Amino acid sequence: MIFALLASAGIIITQTYWVRRAYDLQETEFNLSVNEALTQVAKDVMTLKEVQMPNYSPVEKINNDYFVVQINVYVEEKVLQHYLTAAFVNQSLLTDFQFGLYDCMSEKVNYQKIVHVAGGDKMDNKIVEFPHIKRENYYFGVYFPKRKQFITSQMTIWVISSLVLICVIGFLGYLLFVILRQKRLSEVQKNFVNNMTHELKTPLASIQMSANVLKDANIINNPQRLNNYTDIILKESTQLSQQVERVLHMAQSEKSKLLLKKERFIWQDVLKLVKDSFDKFAESKGGHIHLNLPEQPVVFIGDMLHLSNAIRNLVDNALKYCDKTPEINIDLSVLNKKEIIISVSDNGIGIDKQYHKHLFKKFYRVPTGNIHDVKGFGLGLNYVYNIVKLHHGIVKFNSELAKGTIFTISLAYTDKNQINGNI
Repeated sequence: MIFALLASAGIIITQTYWVRRAYDLQETEFNLSVNEALTQVAKDVMTLKEVQMPNYSPVEKINNDYFVVQINVYVEEKVLQHYLTAAFVNQSLLTDFQFGLYDCMSEKVNYQKIVHVAGGDKMDNKIVEFPHIKRENYYFGVYFPKRKQFITSQMTIWVISSLVLICVIGFLGYLLFVILRQKRLSEVQKNFVNNMTHELKTPLASIQMSANVLKDANIINNPQRLNNYTDIILKESTQLSQQVERVLHMAQSEKSKLLLKKERFIWQDVLKLVKDSFDKFAESKGGHIHLNLPEQPVVFIGDMLHLSNAIRNLVDNALKYCDKTPEINIDLSVLNKKEIIISVSDNGIGIDKQYHKHLFKKFYRVPTGNIHDVKGFGLGLNYVYNIVKLHHGIVKFNSELAKGTIFTISLAYTDKNQINGNI
């Protein structure tokens, strides 16, 4: 990849250099052609007026666009225009020009006129005021308003070759991007399969072990032991069902549209149910889950099941990614009767800044340092992001390593909440 980037950069620099050289050569050729044409005009005018041609060159370049020609005699406008047009056409200088004659007697330019050569834009008759150059005799000035466009038009082959080169390099860049993306997806797929195999194998092993124990005929004489292994089977089968459900939801959201069941509910009730479902787990680790709810009911129209699952994912992560006594806070508030704010904060291991931009990507799992027993597919936060987005909301987070993380969900709060039912 580094070699390809260096090679591409070298090709671009080389092409830029040669295009610039070609432009400079075309500009030099333009100046020479203008000089020859104006010298010929000066000869024709002086021959017509029977004035001797000076020994020095009568043409002087004031700047890239403006030339003056010393002729030492007055010449009529139509005569000068005729000679200029004929000389420029003879030199293949088919570009618009403006000319004017400086009168040394009145010390001003007597006439200025735009001439459109080879069918130029005749509507463009904007006169550019010539620089005031005092001379002791007559001279005429010629200005080329479209010099750069004319020179560029003479470089058609260079322009086409540069465009082709840019397209080729762009295509190669796209191929490189696709290759790197496929490589990343391959690694993600491999990690996902490994995680999924582990996640499904663990509850299946527990169910298999419990089933073997229950096959013992003597276990019926020990009801307590029978109930324990039955509970294990129920618990592991529930966990297995949840994992399969997550994968199915992911596949459904990839291939089709995830339908929402819209209903009216109160956020306080949902958050209390979420807290109750995790209380035992938190207490088993010596921690607590704290609810901070407003007294006024916060009513919302949306998919209560998916939204509650989104909050469950956040609380579940807060408990799993904690290397100390967990203290989880779930806050609910309403801002100006327009926005519902739900936040889940913890005192866990936190997330390093280098991983922040990848956090909501599918299958992505943040490295957990010394914690190696955390299970998952890397789908939880991606699911939260999609569900909140589906409800036209925003999910943000703020996290510091070893200090904890806070996730904040913002949803529009109106009496007539209309939620799009598709994702």
